[in-house]
Order: sequence, then structure tokens, then C-alpha cells
Amino acid sequence: MGYRVAAQNGDMVAVPQVVFAHLPRAEGDAVRVALYLLGGGAAEPRTIAHDLGLKSIEAAKRALQYWAGAGLLEKDSAAPAAPEPAPAKIDLAALNDPYVAVLCQEAQAALGRALGRSEMLRLVGLYLNDGWQPDVILTCCAEAARQNRPTAAAVCRELQRWREAGVETGEDAERYLKQEALRAQRWAQTAALFGAGADKLTRWERTAITRWYEEWGFDDAMIEEALLHAEAHRTVRYVDGILRAWRAQGLLTVDAVRGKGQLAGSNILSTGARPAAATAKKDLFHADWNAVFDDEPEE
Repeated sequence: MGYRVAAQNGDMVAVPQVVFAHLPRAEGDAVRVALYLLGGGAAEPRTIAHDLGLKSIEAAKRALQYWAGAGLLEKDSAAPAAPEPAPAKIDLAALNDPYVAVLCQEAQAALGRALGRSEMLRLVGLYLNDGWQPDVILTCCAEAARQNRPTAAAVCRELQRWREAGVETGEDAERYLKQEALRAQRWAQTAALFGAGADKLTRWERTAITRWYEEWGFDDAMIEEALLHAEAHRTVRYVDGILRAWRAQGLLTVDAVRGKGQLAGSNILSTGARPAAATAKKDLFHADWNAVFDDEPEE
């Protein structure tokens, strides 16, 4: 049975043509964010993630960046920068809490250095005023020391990122750190495939690599297959375009890709060269992905 658009008796919202132009390749979350904004929603990542039930605040940020690159959004240069919040005062009566003494002692051990009074009060404020449990604060202290940033300020900034990622408990922190370690490993492995070190990757490139694995469900074999198709265009942006096209066509495995008649298992050479007949064939794998997806901003 067919369908048609039902008559609308309520308010109507005009949708710019740029949204329709990007429907074939925009992510589902990006489309939802666009409609949310057009309906009057605030362009604030935390609010968007909450109202739309997105997986993380980062997903909302990526959607805003996408539509800024597409031209639907523009940066509000006149908007004043958010003021630095003043440190909350600590109730001295609460310092009788036994966890305070433990936190101060164990934090110094985790950070590997003695802390001054101001840093002590800052860490105690994370517990008394910001609602962080002592075990989470101590876990973050250990992580800050591992990153060679053993200061209370670094712990505060790291915990802010953790909260944006949904970390609230010690179990959440352990899962988050395992995920971050896995991401770092994937960045290093993928960067090596491109002949570079992980420290050379831009923020956009790290985000793209994470998206390949966590959102699109690709594995190492698919990344290597995309590199074969990229030939001389061995850049993260170009490979991102190839993987995006495969996902749009439902090609989620190497077998599925090769089943489209692009690369057969018997004709892949160690150099990644392809037969002349296949090279001459013009298809989606030979498009200029740098041009096609150049609208997504790189930070």
C-alpha cells in the first residue's frame, strides 16, 4: 500500500534546500539535529544530546560541525565567551567527613606529588560541591599522572570531559578508560597504515577513525581494503569517503565489497595494484572523495 503526506493543521517549519541536498550522506543523528534546530532548538551540544537522546555530547558536536560545514549554520562571533565559573566555597563544617582526609592523602599518592592547600581544596570541592565520588576522583588523578599532567587543574578538566561522556561512577570510569585506550590503539594502528604516527593525526582524523569502528562497525580488514581502493590518495579524508559510500550501499564486509566486482581475492597484489580492466572501470570507488566530502570541516 502506498503513502502520502497527511494534511498538516499545526505549525509548519521551512526546511532549507541544503538539508535535502545532504540527505543521501548525512548521518541519522545529523538529520535529527538539523530538524531540531530548524524547529527552534538551541544550538548547544549538551541540550541537544539530552533532548534528542543522543549517545553523547560529542555526537551533538559532530552534527553541529557537519551543518556548519554544509552552510546551514554559521558561527556566532558576537556571542560572548562563557565566563570562567568561580570556585564554589567549601563548607568547612563538612571537612569532618572521613572521606575528605582519605581523598587528600590518596590523591597526592596517585598524582605522585605533594599538593598545596589551594589544590587540596579544589579536589575536595570536586567531592563536596560537584558530586564526584572519591574513587572516581582518585581514578582520574591516576590518569592525569599517567598523562604527565599531575595537577588539580588537569584533574578538573579531565573530569569535565568524563561527565560529558556520561561517566558518574567508578565502573563508568573503568569502561571509559578502556574505551579510550582502545581508541588510542586504533589511532596508532590506522596511522601506521597511512605511514604516519598517531601524534600526527588531527582531531578530525581521530574522530573519523573512531567513527569507522564505533558507529559504522568496520574492522581492520575493511580499513585496509579501503586503502587498496584509495590507491595514491592515501589520506584519512579520502578513505573516509570510500567507507561512507560502502556503508550507504550496505557493503559492510570485505566479501561484500569484492562481490561488487571491484577487487577479487586472486587479483590483489602485495603492492595493492589492480588489473587494468578494473582500473579503467569508473564507479563510486574512483570518485574524488576529497571533493565530494570537502564540506565537513576539519579542526
